[in-house]
Amino acid sequence: MTGEPNRPSNTVPMKILCNMVLIPNRKDEVEYFKVDSRGYPTPAKIAYAKKEVTIIVGHKERNNLMVTPDDRVFTGVFGNNGRLSSVGKGLEGQELTVIVHIPEEN
Repeated sequence: MTGEPNRPSNTVPMKILCNMVLIPNRKDEVEYFKVDSRGYPTPAKIAYAKKEVTIIVGHKERNNLMVTPDDRVFTGVFGNNGRLSSVGKGLEGQELTVIVHIPEEN
């Protein structure tokens, strides 16, 4: 056993073709996570279970969320246990900017 997950990851790379500014919705939250030795963002946040996210490798401030074709960006979702799926062992120790998309209430 290699320690790799047996199922496909819910984290999907985004292809960024030009400079883009991401503007989170009013209720969206911006969090910062580190990638552990297995490639998983830590810590777990059970309050975010099943919430969709945008993940940017590196530290970005909420008021300056510009990404370029050189940035690595992913989309994903928190699992039932409040954990994000793996972004890859190659990112071990890196900081991630995670935009947690909180649905607007009607």
